[in-house]
Parts: sequence; structure tokens; C-alpha cells
Amino acid sequence: MDKGWQSRNREFCGGRPVGSISPGLSSLPTVNGPPMRQLCYLRMRLIFALSMMLACLLPQTPWALSLKPGDGIRAPVSLSGHLAVFYDSSGALTIDDVVSGRPDVRFTPIPSMLTQGYRKGAVWVRFSLSAPADSGPWLLQIERPLIEQATLYISDGAGHFAVSPPGYIDPWNKRDARAYPALFPILGTTAEREYYFRLQSSTSITSALNVWSKDGFEQYIRNGNWLIGILIGAIGAMIIANLLYALWLRDPIYPLYAVLLFISGLISIFHMGYASEILHFLKPQQIHRSWGAIVCLYSVVMALFLGQLFEFRRHSIWAWRIIQVIALLNGIALIFALIGRYGDVGLFVSGLQQLFFIYIASVVLYLLIVRRQYQYLLSAIAFGSVVVVLLVMQLQYTGANPLRIDSSLARVLAVGTLIHTVLLSAAVAKRAQLAERSLSEEKDRAIAVSRLAERELAIRVRERTAELAESNASLEEEVDRRYHLETKLRQSLDSVNDALAQQRDFLALVTHEFRGPLAVIATAVDNLALSAAESSDDVQVRAAKIRRTVNRMSMLIENVLAGDRLDAAGKPLAVVETFDLNEILRVEQAALDDDAIRRVTFIPGDEARVRGDRYLLEIALQNLIQNALKYSAATDPVAVRLSMDQGMALVSVIDRGAGVPPEEQAFIFLKYYRAAGQRVKGSGLGLYISREIARQHGGELVIAASDVNGSTFRFSLPLTEPGPMPVDPVMG
Repeated sequence: MDKGWQSRNREFCGGRPVGSISPGLSSLPTVNGPPMRQLCYLRMRLIFALSMMLACLLPQTPWALSLKPGDGIRAPVSLSGHLAVFYDSSGALTIDDVVSGRPDVRFTPIPSMLTQGYRKGAVWVRFSLSAPADSGPWLLQIERPLIEQATLYISDGAGHFAVSPPGYIDPWNKRDARAYPALFPILGTTAEREYYFRLQSSTSITSALNVWSKDGFEQYIRNGNWLIGILIGAIGAMIIANLLYALWLRDPIYPLYAVLLFISGLISIFHMGYASEILHFLKPQQIHRSWGAIVCLYSVVMALFLGQLFEFRRHSIWAWRIIQVIALLNGIALIFALIGRYGDVGLFVSGLQQLFFIYIASVVLYLLIVRRQYQYLLSAIAFGSVVVVLLVMQLQYTGANPLRIDSSLARVLAVGTLIHTVLLSAAVAKRAQLAERSLSEEKDRAIAVSRLAERELAIRVRERTAELAESNASLEEEVDRRYHLETKLRQSLDSVNDALAQQRDFLALVTHEFRGPLAVIATAVDNLALSAAESSDDVQVRAAKIRRTVNRMSMLIENVLAGDRLDAAGKPLAVVETFDLNEILRVEQAALDDDAIRRVTFIPGDEARVRGDRYLLEIALQNLIQNALKYSAATDPVAVRLSMDQGMALVSVIDRGAGVPPEEQAFIFLKYYRAAGQRVKGSGLGLYISREIARQHGGELVIAASDVNGSTFRFSLPLTEPGPMPVDPVMG
């Protein structure tokens, strides 16, 4: 209600509307009219007149707050019900713009404390005060001192407004800079004086405006100092106790509760207006930023602590997952707060806290009522008061005040924190007592189990001793039996070795006997080819066929002999010498026949000295060269290249054949392996023997490349003397 409304009301009650009843009474109809109609008309006029008179006599709530002597001493005088607000979304309006009477500046009365929630712009608050002329200075208090920018404008009575700087009543507060202005001195006048407050903050613009006398506020501050001192002392003692519990019981809930206690103390310090004093080493901007970080961190730690306190994971893994999600969301908000963007997530954090408290209350009630888990009762009572106060405060922060509370709950929260600290300390101590009792019971149980185990062990020892005696007797019999078996086995092994020796002797004899005739046949074929006329193509073809057969038989004999030598386990190499691997290539080149010499190209390299059996290495390379000639077309070239790389001598045999299918590459080095559908004749020994020779010399044989354009087999041996290491290009 404003002064214009009051003047219109007074005019209506004492002016023409009330006086207009007299003409109506003097002009009543005569008795000749209908009597019932005249009576009803007269009754309506009387009821209307009496209603207006009663409205004038009823007390009206004045717009201005009238202070009286003795106000603000024992308790503050609240401005609730005497405030009107206007929201400046741009935040750019000045006091001159606000009082200029612009049509877009409209103040709306509010019935209780200021609950504007999270606003991006500025909030203007208007109120009027009057006080006795002989009263001393009055103090205007922002009861929740977390609004970063608060400017008070006082009217001088001539239409101008001056800025009133914040005051300091506590000796601690006498510093140059404060993070949150919370106290403003005002002078009492008998005439109503109009005041304007401009409020702007990244946190919630929720507060109660109170008026104190100087003496009353001093007592208020002293009480607050005692309360904050007791609270900090209790929290400090409990933090130390929980850290000791953590070292003793190794339970993560105790250090987590210590962190929660520390953050709860910081929140009470901020709410009660002690942030600038206790955190005086920080700049105001840093204190503003730390408040948002503290709120988000409190939400994270509170979620994890309550989840562990009521053992959500044990009762329901999904309930614990919800706790983790809530902690994660608050952790993301914490990042925004640390970079100075708490104003963007403050409303979200408050709403999330409300949902979290409701969720915790629902789960705890379910555990107590449905599951009858009464061990959580003391913890639930300890946190119940604080959770209720925090829930109401979070509702206020978001701009709602369903309970019509006209004051800040900062001190109620501090007292609740103190209560829950004491009660939860008892719960924690009880938990520690139960843990100690559990440890004692576990120790007694372990001793009983140990004694029972000792008795059972004694019985088992006697039984096992008897069984061991029987086993020893059986073992002696088994040893004798195995000794006889070992003797027989040794005799059998000697017989097998003799048989193998005879087999090798026979194989050497047979191969020796084969070599002679094959050499005679090869010589005869050469003579026949030389003596035949050049035009005798049929003789030349037959001679070449016989020569190939002789070469294949010779290779078979050499492979059989080499395989016999390789299969002799533990048998060392026959003749070990050091030589240049180029010599082997020259020997292989000289051993080729006319057709092969035209197809095979030898590319020697630098001196590559290796150590090994020259005979076996010749067989290995001969197998690779013959394989390349055999599995490629009669006109396709074959390349033999010697190179060195990283201390290894590499002989690459490259052909232009059809290649080895990928699915068969892992099997072609097996003994006697022949691919299905293979038309080329062979024994399946060549690649196996070549790889075994390479491995016995410390090297390896691999397929370096293989596709439809040909294959590259790479034979590697370790160098005895490192030589140059050129890059070995692989021919496709």
C-alpha cells in the first residue's frame, strides 16, 4: 500500500461516499408505495454504509516502518511486510532512473523477507522508516551476508538520494575491504524517509532486512562470536577425533566425515558473516569464488558421506549409483565455481540439493520403517535437523518461501550443525565402539577357531603319520619296482640306439651305393648329350629328363643324409669353420646345369663372414634355389641376393611363381608337408631341412613376401664380424 492509496481511502471514508447516505434517507418513498420493496431498499443502503464505516475503523498496515524507543535492543525489527521490489534485468539502471517515475519501473510489495533467488541483473528494494527524534543511530542489517554488491541510497527529503557506505560494529571488521557488506548506519527522523537498496550477486539474492539499535547489535555480535567460537571448537575437536578413528579403524568414512565437518564449519562462517574476518588473507573476489566452490564441494562430500553412512551400496547398488551420479554432477558444478562461473550453475546446485535431501530422507525412512534397520536411527536423527534447515534454505535460495519465514536461518543452521556434530559424534563413537567390539569378537572367534584347528591338526597329524608309514612302505616297493623298470628301459634304450646306429649305417651305405650309379648315369647322360648330333632333339630332351631325374635323386639323398644328421639330438655340427657366405653362392652357381644357369641371377654382397658347417649350408641354399626353379615357370627368372642388416647375413631367394597361399604359409616348413593338389614332384623335406640348418646355426628361414607375383624366402645367419648394413630391398 502507498500514500496515494491511503489518501484515497481516507477521502472515501470521510467524504462524499459516506455523506451521500443522507440524501438517500431523506428521499425515501412515501407510505403509498409498496412497503416490502421500500424496506429492502433501505436495508441494502444501511448495510453498505455500515460496511464502509467499519472498513475506515479497521487498522490498516502502514507502508512505512515506524520505530519506537526500545526497538532493536533485544531483538531486531524486521522490515518484512514493508518492502517493495523491482527487478532490473539489465542491471544498468541508476538511482535517478529508478526514482524518475518511469512507467517501466514498478515496485511490487512483498509480504515477507526478500527471496528473489538467482538473478542475473540487479534487484532494487524500496522501504520507508520513521523514528523518534531523540533516538540514537540505527543499524540496517542484511541478515544473510552473502550478497556481493549492496548499495543503500538515502533520501535527503528534497528529491535527491545519497549513497550510505556500510558500517562496522565489530572491531574485527575495521578493515579497508570487505567481501560482503552487511551493515549500514541510518539516522532516525520523525518524518518518513524513503530508502532504496540496490542488490546484485552471483549467489542467491535471498536475505532478511532488520533494523537494530547500536546496543542491541553489539549484543547480537557478542552472541554470534560465542556461537561461532563454540562451533569452530567443536568441529576442530571432532575433526581430530575422526582422523584418529581413521588411523585406528582404517575406515574411509572417518576422513570423509572430517572433510565434511571442515566444510560445514566454512559454510556456517559464511552464513553468519565471518568470512571477511576469518578469511582476511584472501581478496574479496577470491572469497566470492571460494563460496561457490565450498557449496559444490559440500554437496559432493555430503552425498558420498551419507551414501557410506547409510551403506547404500550394501542395500542397493542402484541407490549407490544415484549417489555417485549426484556427486558427479556437483563435481562438474565445482569446476564452474572454480573458474568464477558459479552464478551460471547456482540455481542448478540448489535444485539438485533439494532433490538429494528428499531422496536421502526417502531411502532412510525406507530403511528404518520397511527394512527395520534401526542401527541408522541415531545417524538419521543427527542429520534430520540439519537436512530440514538446509532444505528450507535451498527453497529460499531458489526464490520460494512457502513457510513465509521472515528471517534468515543462518544461526539456526549453525546450531543445527553443532547439534548434528554432537549427535553424529556419538554415532561415530558408537560405530567405533561397535567396530572395537566386532574386532574383539573376531579375535575371540579366531582364538577359538585356532584352538579347534590345533586339536584337529593333532588328530590329522596322527592320522597322517600312520598314513605316511604305510606310504613309505608302499614307496619303497614302488622304488624297487621302478628301479627294475628303469633297468629294463635302459636296456631297451640301448637296443633302440643300437638299432638307430645300424639304421644310420645302413642309410649311409645305401646312399653311398646310390651315389655311384647316379654319378655313372649323370656322366653317361653328359657324354650322350655331347656325342649326339645337334639335330637330334629327341636325344637332347631325353638326356635333359634323365639329368633332372638324377639331380632330383641326388638332392633326395643329400636331404635324407642331412635330415639324419639334424635328427640326431645333441649331435654337434660335423665341421665348423669361418668363411665368407659369398663362397657358398659361388659354389651354388657352379653346381647349376645349363638350363638353371640361364634363369638364376646371383647378386653377391660385401664380405659376410659366418661360422658353421659349409656342407649343410650348401644343402640349405641349394634346396631354396631348386625350390624357386621348381615352383616357377620354366622361363621365369630367379634372383639370389646377399645382404647384411643388424649383424645378420641375409640370403634372399626371389622367384616369380604363383606364391604360397596365406593359409598354407604356416605349414610349408613342416616335415613331409605337401600342399593339396600340388602337381610339382617333391618329398616335402627341402624347406624343413633348410630351416633346421638355419636354426642350428643361430639363424632363421622365413617367407619375407609372397603373393601371386612370386615369393621371397629369406635365409639369415649371424655374422662373426660386423660388416656394412645396407638396406635390403625386397623384390616383388
